[in-house]
Amino acid sequence: MKVAIISDIHSNLEALQTVIKDIKKRRIKRIFCLGDLVGYGANPNECIELCMREAKSMVAGNHDWAAIGKTDISVFNPVAAEAIRWTKKSISKNNFNKLSKLKLTETIEGILLVHASPQKPEQWDYLFALDEFKRQFEFFKSQVCFVGHSHIPSAVFQDANGYTDFLGDNLFPLIDNRKYIINIGSVGQPRDLDPRASYAIYDGNNKSIEIVRLNYNIPLAQQKIIDAGLPEVLAERLLAGR
Repeated sequence: MKVAIISDIHSNLEALQTVIKDIKKRRIKRIFCLGDLVGYGANPNECIELCMREAKSMVAGNHDWAAIGKTDISVFNPVAAEAIRWTKKSISKNNFNKLSKLKLTETIEGILLVHASPQKPEQWDYLFALDEFKRQFEFFKSQVCFVGHSHIPSAVFQDANGYTDFLGDNLFPLIDNRKYIINIGSVGQPRDLDPRASYAIYDGNNKSIEIVRLNYNIPLAQQKIIDAGLPEVLAERLLAGR
């Protein structure tokens, strides 16, 4: 099995279209999505529809739930909350219903898909430090768990003895007696100081995972945010990658 995994599109149509085009160029026929189709950007309807059309499986993110009233935006920062209020007014009823049907987790052929963390996916916990990753391994049985949410690509393994550590290099080989949590980063709003869109390729045949970074039309995505009347900081951060 060879599959592309995308996450955290955040209504950034330019980034999403670039990623989908690259996936098809590589002749990868399956796409899994880890949620946060909406929030921050100016094209929520287009991104929902494109993801729903292209992805074979999808789970909900916290911004998806916020847009349909399942997550309280009082816990969001003011800019994120303003973007969600704008998104609620902008998405169609049909796309609202599509978001409402998304599950929090999905397991497919030995892969766990979840937006934030496997322990309590509904709490939207962030995984940054090694200890935060380490305590998650007991909460899934699959060899590989893919997450997003932090917008920062990273990979952590745990061996049969419980030893846990970050993997340093890209193109991660999968070893049979190890489990993995892979954060694939963000398509539409990277936060690792690299503004390029990020997604992952899982190659089950060659037992490897690769993080792919792609340039896209950032100025156009920025202008759409400004034209929509969304906070300008949301446009500025796309170029900064933060």
